[in-house]
Formats: sequence, structure tokens, C-alpha cells
Amino acid sequence: MELLLVLCFLVGLIGLGLPIAFALVAVSIGVLALAGVDLLIVAQRLYRGVQSFPLLAVPLYILAGQIMGRGGISGHLVDFAKTLVGQLRGGLAAVNVVTSMFFAGMSGTSMSDTAAVGGILIRPMIKRGYSRAFTGAVTAASSTIGIIIPPSVPMVILGAFIGISTGALFAAGLLAGLLLGLGLICVAWLISRREGYPAEAPFSPGRLFAAFIRALPALTMPVIILGGILGGIFTPTEASAVAVVYGIGVSLFYYRSVTMRDLYQTFVEAAVLSGAVMLVTATAHVLGYTFTYQSLADALLEPLAAAEMSPTAFLLAVSLVFIVAGTFLDGIAMMFIIVPLFFPAVQLLGIDPIHFGMVVVICWGIGQQTPPVGAALFITSVLAKSDVIAITRANLPFIAVMLIVLLLVILFPETLVLSVPRALGL
Repeated sequence: MELLLVLCFLVGLIGLGLPIAFALVAVSIGVLALAGVDLLIVAQRLYRGVQSFPLLAVPLYILAGQIMGRGGISGHLVDFAKTLVGQLRGGLAAVNVVTSMFFAGMSGTSMSDTAAVGGILIRPMIKRGYSRAFTGAVTAASSTIGIIIPPSVPMVILGAFIGISTGALFAAGLLAGLLLGLGLICVAWLISRREGYPAEAPFSPGRLFAAFIRALPALTMPVIILGGILGGIFTPTEASAVAVVYGIGVSLFYYRSVTMRDLYQTFVEAAVLSGAVMLVTATAHVLGYTFTYQSLADALLEPLAAAEMSPTAFLLAVSLVFIVAGTFLDGIAMMFIIVPLFFPAVQLLGIDPIHFGMVVVICWGIGQQTPPVGAALFITSVLAKSDVIAITRANLPFIAVMLIVLLLVILFPETLVLSVPRALGL
């Protein structure tokens, strides 16, 4: 009962428009004060919440994604994707997905993916006869790949929050991200055939090679990041710094697409976004401490132990909770509120934390596709000049693909999640 009251109060504050970070810390202070705890602990936990070397990667990956987006590198990735899949029916829709897969290996966030790819492809797709709703839907759906294919800012935050290897989470996301990308391309192709959307230029090895050469510096970035991490050359945090330096070098000296003034503005934007993310992370750490101190998770552990729920049934139930919560909570808030409640049960049932982490990240991505809080929908609705409800209806087949991938990840963890990390010794 106490847990339910705390959650209702927290959701109520967020629903009233209080910023998520302030809602988290307000609830924590209220509960701890009623328990007679010295509130100095709040300041200490705020500091400890971001006193983590892995979390240093968050602002750096955000900065790297901003640099690559502002540097026009996504344009070269789009050209390369056109030569790969543009000949399919609904070629630009497939290009949209493939470009997001490329960009996912650099940006670490789905929002930068949505803005960068959508800013380039939405207008040409509409001019080629694609409906505004479908164009917005495929752009929003493909942006989910940005947090599944590494590097991924949510994976960095989650890994630091529950104490698991960020590199192992990165490796675990490779097969699931590729499977999701292929599924989205298949659905886009089927819809494009039904609607009569056009194909682009026929396949040409010469154009493919030329586009590949132009995009090679951009394509090299995820190879450096993932190769360095998975090969043990540097940690995910060190890789984020390498990504920033590489992005600056490529944008300034190879493509020459940014000026020093542009670079300064990019740093400012990344600092503002990073500050918001880290503030939520710090306050969520206080909430996690509050749940632990008050033993609020025990209210869930006891029924689970009594029901003798299997790991698969548990993950299915947790996924439903995450997806429902994702319709009205931001991804970071959803993770920080719900994960501390269920993670003790994950340990109790013997579920691999990496497997649980991938389920959380995919549910996070699905939550970005559902109103009223779906951030990806609102970005694409502005870019496509289409109503959010219309985009949501067009997005339903793509959401179905995400749900199928989530189900496969839950049912076949050894193949889709754990095989790559184990093969690499992570």
C-alpha cells in the first residue's frame, strides 16, 4: 500500500507538469522526512548518483551525436543507403531505416537520430508521394534503433545504475538492433507495395562504390567505437571521448562542414542536454535509495516468490508494465522509477542482468512511439507537419515489429542477447 501511494504521488507530480528531476527528489524527501531520516543524506546521494566513471560517457556520446548531426555527416550516410536499398519498392522508407542503423552507431540517442535523419529525408519522401503520416511513422520507428545498436546512452545509464558492464550491454544490442532494422524494412516494403510508393534508381555497383568512399569516414566511426570496446582497446567511456575527437576531426578537416562557431554552438547544446540528463540521473539515485531504505520493493518480491513465477513469465509481465508506463513517462524516468522495484526480483529469479537490461532498453524504445509522451512522435509530427494521432495510426505496424523483437529477445536470450557478449568474453 505504501509503495502504491508513493508511485501515485510521483506520477501525479509529473502529470501536473513538475519537471521529472524535481518530482523524483520531492517524493524522496517527503518519504525520508516522514521516516525521520537526516535529509543531509539527500545531498550525499545526489552527488553519489553521478559519481561514476561510466556515466562520463553520457555527455560525451551526446556531444559526439550532436557533432555528427551538425556536421552534415548524416547526408553522406543517406546517399550511401540510397545506393544500397533505394531500388526497393518504397526505397526512401528503406533508406530511412538503413540510415538510422548507420547513425545509431555514432549518436547513442534516438532523439538525435530522429532529428538528423528526419531533417534530411522527411521532405524528399513527401515530395515523392509518401503520405505525411507514413513518413513520420517510419522516421519515428527507425529512430528506436538508435538506442539498441551501440553505442547507446540509455545502455550507459542503465549499466551504471544497476552495476553491469556497459560493454556487455553494447554487445548484447547488436543482434537485436539488426533484427529490428530488418523487420522495419520488411514492413515498410510491404506497406509501400500496397500504397504504390516508388522505388529509386536501379542498383549500380559504380554508384555504390562512389557513395561508399564519400561516406567512409562517417562509417568508420562506429567501427572505431565498437571495435575498440569489443576488442578491449578502450572502455566504453574512453570510446566516447574518442568519438568526440574523431567527430570533430572529420567534420572540421575532412568534410569541412562545420566552422568553429558551429562547433561552439554544438558544445552549448550538448551541455544543456547533458545537464538535464545528469540531473535526472542524480535525483533518480536518491529515489532508488529511498525505495531500498524503506524496503518498498519487498511489496513486489513477496507475491512473486509466492507465485513461483518463471523468468519468462516475469519478463513478459515486467515488459507490459514498462510499455504501459512508457505511454505517460519519459524513458529515463520510467527506468529509474520501475527498475529499482523489479531488479531484486531479477536477482531472485536468476535472470541474467544483461538480458533484463536489453528488455528494459527495447521497452524504452517502444515507449518513445506511443502518445501522449512519445518524444519521437512529436519530433516527426513537427518535421512532417502531420497530426500525432495520424502518425500513431501509421506507426502501429512498426510498433508490432518492435513487440515481436521484444518477444524474441525474452524467449531466446541465449541466441539474440547473450551469444555476442559471451563470444567476446564480456
